Amino acid sequence: MSPDPFKNLGPIQTVKVLPATWAGPGPASPRAAWPFPFPFDEDWSLHQPEVWTAFAASPCLRLWTSLAPESGKSSKRQWTTIANRFPFGPPAWQITFDATTPVELLHDVHTELLDL
Repeated sequence: MSPDPFKNLGPIQTVKVLPATWAGPGPASPRAAWPFPFPFDEDWSLHQPEVWTAFAASPCLRLWTSLAPESGKSSKRQWTTIANRFPFGPPAWQITFDATTPVELLHDVHTELLDL
C-alpha cells in the first residue's frame, strides 16, 4: 500500500488538481463564483475597477477574494482567496485558482468557507 500523498502536507506545499476533462472554466464572473449576496446586502464590499477584475472583502475584513491578473501577466486572470487571523494582518492561508478552473468548483469552495 502506497502512502497517502495528502497526509502531513507542509504549509507552503503546492497541490495541483486537474478538473474533469468535461468541465470548462465557465463565466469569469464574481456572481457565478461567489455565493455572497448581491449587491452585497450583508456588508460584503465589492470593488470592480475593470470588466474582468473584482475584489471582495468580508464584513470583518478577514476574508478577501479576488479575480485579478496574474502577476506580470495582464492577459491571464486568477482567482485568489486569502484569510487573515485579524483584519489587514498577514495571510494565515491562501487559495489560488487559475482562470481554467470550473466556476462551479470556485462557487463550492467559497460556499464551504462561508459555512465555516
